[in-house]
Order: sequence, then C-alpha cells, then structure tokens
Amino acid sequence: MIRFADNHTAPLVRQMWKACFGDTDEYMDIYFTYKYKDENTLIYIEEGKVVASLQMLPYTITFYGSEIPFGYLSGLCTLPEYRNKGYMSQLINKAHQVLSDRGIPLSILVPAENWLYNYYQRFGYAKVFDSSSEEIPMKALISEYSDTNQAYQAFNNIYKNKDFCVQKSRVDFEAILKEYEADGCPVKTNLSGMACVIDAWTLLKHYAARNEHVKLTLEVQHDSTYLIRNGWVEAIDGLDGETQITKNMLCQLLFGYHTYQLEDNLRRCFPEHHPIINLMLE
Repeated sequence: MIRFADNHTAPLVRQMWKACFGDTDEYMDIYFTYKYKDENTLIYIEEGKVVASLQMLPYTITFYGSEIPFGYLSGLCTLPEYRNKGYMSQLINKAHQVLSDRGIPLSILVPAENWLYNYYQRFGYAKVFDSSSEEIPMKALISEYSDTNQAYQAFNNIYKNKDFCVQKSRVDFEAILKEYEADGCPVKTNLSGMACVIDAWTLLKHYAARNEHVKLTLEVQHDSTYLIRNGWVEAIDGLDGETQITKNMLCQLLFGYHTYQLEDNLRRCFPEHHPIINLMLE
C-alpha cells in the first residue's frame, strides 16, 4: 500500500534512510530539518511495516527563460530484505501521478550509482545534466561574506540568469552551507543527472514561446502528437507526427542535450544547451 508519510511514520522514513544510505546524523539533521515534509514523502507499507519510500522535493529550474517548478526525487530507498519486489517502481509511478496532480510538469533526479541510469530510463528519465570539473566557488563565498544573505545574493547572481539551471532559494542555500561546512568544505562541482517529462504540453509551450520560427509535429510515444508553430503548441490526437520520439528523447530535445549529434532538422529546431544542476545536498 502506498500513502503519504505522517507524524507517526516520519521517524521510520529517517531510520530507513540511515539503514540504506548510512549518512551521518549531522547530515540527516540538516536534510530532515530543511527539506523533509510529510506531504512530499511517499511510503510503501507491507504488512504494517514501512519498507520503501521516496521524497518529491520542490525546486525550480529556469526553462526557456521562465522559472518553472519541478519535483526532485530524493531518498529513494527500500529496506534490503524487501528489494526486487517492485515496490520502488510503484512509488516512482505514484510520484509522477502526484506531480501531475499538483501541476508540476517535470521531475529531476541524480542517480547515486551509474547502474541506476538504466533503471530510471524505464520510467521515462533521460540524462540531461553532465558533471563538470569546474569548481563552484563555495569557499570563496564563505571567505568573502560573513553574512549568509550576502553570500546567497552573490551565489544567486552566478546562476539566476543561466537558462536550464536549477535554482536555489535562500533557505536552500542555508542548508547547502551547513552541509558544506559539516562535510569539511569539499570541492563542489556540477552534477550528472536525469529528468523526466511529466506534462509534455506545458514544457512544449515554454519551448514554443521562445522558438516562434519552429514549425514541427512531434508524435510522442504513449502520449500524444503535438503541433508546434508560430510560438504555440497544440495536442492533436490521432495525427501522425513527422517525427516520432519517446518521452525520454523529448526530454533531451527540450533540454538541448547533445543535440549536435542529431539529424539536421532536429538539430535546427533544438539547438545545443548546457543544463546545470548542483548542490542538491548530495
């Protein structure tokens, strides 16, 4: 059975996190103080026991010049003795339905291990973020600004105008600083991550508004056919698109992820971008 966490099950979610990930209590205090909320946490109950859970953390990303919400899937874990029973698959599918019901058009996650990229692809996720070796200037910010508000403004000035960049609130930044200092101020860089289209029409609407020259029909597998022209997008059931794609590929097209490798028409319609995700309390 899947349901949202509550005051009774929240400590069990934390215990399961500790059992599965082995994080320090200091890290978990920061995470569960700043990011955890019952209403964003789904749990799977088997015979009265909480055996799996995940969280849908609210963030925003700049997407074709607009700041839009997305759900960041975090803390996906199943107790070892209950794995390989399909519980996490059910939780991920339920999370996508919750995000859709809440009007959130996009889901993002950062796989903890390389083999998980193939696992998440089954649910429509596609790699759209690359890691980088360029250091995020956290140490310089701490050294230059003793006031957290000033440090946040300087940090925000680096990223707020970058398109396809995950944004951080003032509260997010406070949690980031606490975790960074607790971890001994390690080098931080951009992360490798994946995204999943929850609401194709909404995302295509943002794309179309910034690409008024594009005229294209996209037939998205297990979804709909979308007509894009003159800055607008329309879903047209039953009309074959000139280009047939999966939701995974739609996600990569919208993010301009390695589109230089594609055929001429798609490359012209979806130019290359360099999406950024970092400092997700990893």
